[in-house]
Amino acid sequence: MTTNQEPEKRSINIRSGNYNESIQGDYIQGDLITGSVIYLNKSLFQISDLLGRRTSDVAKSTTQEEYKQRKVLLNKVKNYWIEGVLEKSLHSRVMISLGLEERLDAVEHLGIEELPDKSGQALPTEVGVTDVFTQMGEGRTLLILGEPGAGKTTTLLTLTKHLITRTQEDLSRPIPVVFNLSSWASKRQNIADWLVQELNRQYKVSKSLAKLWIKEQQLLLTLDGLDEVKSEYREDCVQALNQFMQKHGQTEMVVCSRIQDYNALSTRLQLQGAICVQSLTDEQINQYLNSAGNQLQALRTLLERDTALQELAKSPLTLSVMTLAYEGKLFEDLPQTNSIEEHRRHLFNTYIETMFSRKQAKQKYPKEQAMRWLIWLAKRLSQTSQTMFLIEGLQPTWFQTKTQKILYRIGSFLIGGLLGGLIGALIGFLNQSKSLQLSLLIGVAIGGLSLLWQMTEIKTVETLRWSWQEARKFLINGLLNGLPLAVIVGLVLRLFKSDLDVQRLVLIYWLIDALILGLLGGLRGPEIERKTSPNQGISNSGRNALIIGAIGGLIGILIGQLSGKPNWVLLGLDFGLIFGLIFGGGKACIQHFTLRFILYSKGYIPKNYAHFLDYGTERIFLQKVGGGYIFVHRMLLEHFAEMGSVPVQSTTVPNLQFIDRNNAPTKPDLTNVGNSASQSPTPVQNHIVCTNCGNNNPVNYKFCSKCGTPLIKRRC
Repeated sequence: MTTNQEPEKRSINIRSGNYNESIQGDYIQGDLITGSVIYLNKSLFQISDLLGRRTSDVAKSTTQEEYKQRKVLLNKVKNYWIEGVLEKSLHSRVMISLGLEERLDAVEHLGIEELPDKSGQALPTEVGVTDVFTQMGEGRTLLILGEPGAGKTTTLLTLTKHLITRTQEDLSRPIPVVFNLSSWASKRQNIADWLVQELNRQYKVSKSLAKLWIKEQQLLLTLDGLDEVKSEYREDCVQALNQFMQKHGQTEMVVCSRIQDYNALSTRLQLQGAICVQSLTDEQINQYLNSAGNQLQALRTLLERDTALQELAKSPLTLSVMTLAYEGKLFEDLPQTNSIEEHRRHLFNTYIETMFSRKQAKQKYPKEQAMRWLIWLAKRLSQTSQTMFLIEGLQPTWFQTKTQKILYRIGSFLIGGLLGGLIGALIGFLNQSKSLQLSLLIGVAIGGLSLLWQMTEIKTVETLRWSWQEARKFLINGLLNGLPLAVIVGLVLRLFKSDLDVQRLVLIYWLIDALILGLLGGLRGPEIERKTSPNQGISNSGRNALIIGAIGGLIGILIGQLSGKPNWVLLGLDFGLIFGLIFGGGKACIQHFTLRFILYSKGYIPKNYAHFLDYGTERIFLQKVGGGYIFVHRMLLEHFAEMGSVPVQSTTVPNLQFIDRNNAPTKPDLTNVGNSASQSPTPVQNHIVCTNCGNNNPVNYKFCSKCGTPLIKRRC
């Protein structure tokens, strides 16, 4: 970790080919990069200058309100990603300076025909990612590549930390904001629209302000997880990024990706430069393990003999996990195998077991139950191509069967109808029961049918401030789309009450529908929320439902008075109150409650989700990012997602002999730790059941054909 000492600084003439550097804590940062990066930057900057792209030399006047908004967003990025992720990451346990190499061949350079042939050349050890980015000048764009667990995200966030410090000194500079590209695949929008959505979803920035910042190119985009975009859409994502850069040439950007996934693409990003994070050297690994003392003696001994484990230790992430999982272990407790995959599986299983048995954190949930919930969450995030989990982000698409989707629709309809019916009954009693039946029918019809309208996505309502422009847009939308629903409600009511004046009822409902939708469109939220908390979107929707419901009730009373009949005043109140509650945020709350109740009844999620996710953070499985949560690393998410439904049980090593994939006997290993290794697989007819994933395997198989776990025959 960094210390509080003043950094030692040296300044040397750049023109002579030397550099400026500052040493602070465990990191060395310099200000000069020689060779092709400077050459490339100079060429691109000249082109940019001729086109008149950059305007940052002339600082734009910033109002006090704009200043506050920029400061709030900057603080959120710092709190979420620097203090919440970077400084608490597993990589922080391995404070080793990461080597970088230049990879200009990885990007497409527009307007540059010839480049110095220095791709793959290692940069000086004094040069860090901040130096690379700084030396590019205005309009800089950079690609960061690396192997899984090599420290790409850490490198990206280290750069972001420096950029935040720079922007804090001058808030007129572009605001560095961290995004994960994995969520782009869900809608595959153009990048500008996707950024607006993510700023609103993740950072609670109003869409109007987000559009303004993107249009005026006020953000510095740090985009992680290009490789986490679904493979079938990854090529399209690269093309979308290139199109965005062509339209927003001033926007500075950093993109991060696993090198193998990026190299498999036929399209290259059109960025100024690219670097690759190098794996740890044997010398760095040995120095780190030696500094840990005797607690890792067994690991050091095994590393000297096991080439597969040596390869795994070159990743800072897996080296960090090793220090947590194998601390204090005996040599006999460690796996003896030449398979990297088996080493990795055993390593993460042992890490999971170790984190569950930590004495510092209170055991709030049974381990088997917690594992089931974490596995389900990892599988859903992986299948929906997401990295960050927001509780309010739970959607009907997370259901796995048609039965669950049908139950969700029926449940939402019944709850909406019940709520509307109760409100209608109450209003009927206020009218001395003269219109009790009619009010009850209106309540059930509006409440139930409104919940069946557009159920594909749960949309929260977080609006408070007025906008005439948006109000007119939503009012027109309400007039156009409200009439069909009004007619349906009128026909349903006519079936139960033949003497009803349906035409007047439809007219009143239609007007109330249009006015309330106009009200919803006109009420805008704060430009940027100062605080975020788990499930904030649903809690805000519930609060706003009460506000809009009360206003809707008043609108209904006023429209009801136009009829000249006292009974219609209460009917207008019935319409307005129910419609306002439902569409003012109550619909999102009902759908969210129904969805979570079904998932909870199936055992997929806990009753108090936020409490459990905080527990997962205490156990170092998750990290809290604002109001959302991420797994501490994608490799851990992938490990959970690949696990079967059988939870982690024990790390006890059975006294059994294993057979390797070449049918040669080997020493016992712990590859199946945490996956019921202490239990023998049960032969079923001509098959052996894998205790990890439950897959049936032929009796002559030594390893599970689905998950690769060793199969052990029961001894008679």
